[in-house]
Amino acid sequence: MKPSTPDIAPPETTTPPAAKPPLMARFKALLLEYGPVAFALYWLSFGLSMVGFWTAIRAGFQPEGAGAQAGAWGAAYVATQVIKPLRLGAVFVLTPLVARIPPVARFLERHRHKWSDML
Repeated sequence: MKPSTPDIAPPETTTPPAAKPPLMARFKALLLEYGPVAFALYWLSFGLSMVGFWTAIRAGFQPEGAGAQAGAWGAAYVATQVIKPLRLGAVFVLTPLVARIPPVARFLERHRHKWSDML
């Protein structure tokens, strides 16, 4: 009779799963790969969020909490900072897609050496 083998591996042979790098390390890697495209998309998302919240506040949205007393631009800035994780997620998703656009891809190939040395 053959001895039964366990369904799981012995503890000394398993390797722990690799830890996910911190967000700033992933953002730096994104900047190394896509350079100004990632940088531009980050600031574009910031600007659009800021102007969008400012417009909503001026159109009659009444913010409550800390941003309510700061004025329209202050409240828009606070709201923009609140959605920062969503904006970063959008940058991580949109950057590779924008980089596939042929003129952008050619720009990245021609100028990659300029920003990869700086970071």
